[in-house]
Amino acid sequence: MSRDVKIVLAVPDLKLREILLYLLKAWEYNVMELPEEEDVIEYLKKENPNLIIIDATLHGKKGLEICKEIKGDFLTSYIPTIVLIDKKQLRRDLLSIEQGVDDYLIKPPDPIDLEIRIVLALRSAAHHFNANALTRLPGNKLIERELIQRLDSGNHFSFHYIDIDNFKSYNDKYGYIRGNHVIIDTARIISKNVKVCGNGKDFVGHIGGDDFVIITTPDKAEPIAKQTIRDFDAMVPGRYSNPDLENGFIVARERSGRIANIPLMSLSIAIVNNTLDNVSNLLELMDVTTELKNYLKALPGSNFMVNRRVIDNGIKNRKDKKYKTEKRQSI
Repeated sequence: MSRDVKIVLAVPDLKLREILLYLLKAWEYNVMELPEEEDVIEYLKKENPNLIIIDATLHGKKGLEICKEIKGDFLTSYIPTIVLIDKKQLRRDLLSIEQGVDDYLIKPPDPIDLEIRIVLALRSAAHHFNANALTRLPGNKLIERELIQRLDSGNHFSFHYIDIDNFKSYNDKYGYIRGNHVIIDTARIISKNVKVCGNGKDFVGHIGGDDFVIITTPDKAEPIAKQTIRDFDAMVPGRYSNPDLENGFIVARERSGRIANIPLMSLSIAIVNNTLDNVSNLLELMDVTTELKNYLKALPGSNFMVNRRVIDNGIKNRKDKKYKTEKRQSI
């Protein structure tokens, strides 16, 4: 439904912007005009639009550079980008367009062409990018593709599997709206710490529900995990009523159906380094991750663990694997 589609309009020319506003509203899109002097990337992160229409001359003819920044940030790369450009600039900057945008139209765009391009861009984004509807982070297909590319490259990386402990009980008692807020804020915490503590080419994904992933380098793995746990644990108290907070648990029904005292939410972060585990394919990676995650889920509070398991004599058989060292961190 077009009314549910948010489109950001980043067009400095007043006359052109008025025409586009009229057309987009006539097509019943939810249109937001980029505030003057607003940082485009930060605005997109805040608003989470479905598409952006941007003028190539935005901010002193830096529109194409901004498009590259949009595609270079994992928090905005999924947003379809349609750039409006004149013919002379198109000839001069064709390579930049190919690298930074999903589609382009010559100014002023023909209304029929514009409508078709918007529909195709939105359809393509939904099909290819598979962003999570709640957090807008890359979903399962993109996560799998990213992992396969990292494994095939042979480069060293760290894979984080992040799970919110006791989230289901919280969601059942406090309702899905508050539960969704926890998921969204957890996604923001993870994304912020990857940006602050990690590398420019790190990856954050949302598997679904209360499960997230990070792909970074081994040297950044523990700093990201530590700060993420600190921030999450600082957020949690504000999500509970005073009586539940004072008790340190909520009375809720377990998965088995039994009424029990369920601890407050916490984080379990299983970290697998392919440098230490000799992980060579996706199945091995998930096997090690699942084993770590199951161990962490049985521990109280928020914890992360970096797997140190090695393979004896080069035999990649589960029975021949053992833990060389284990590292547990509770913040």
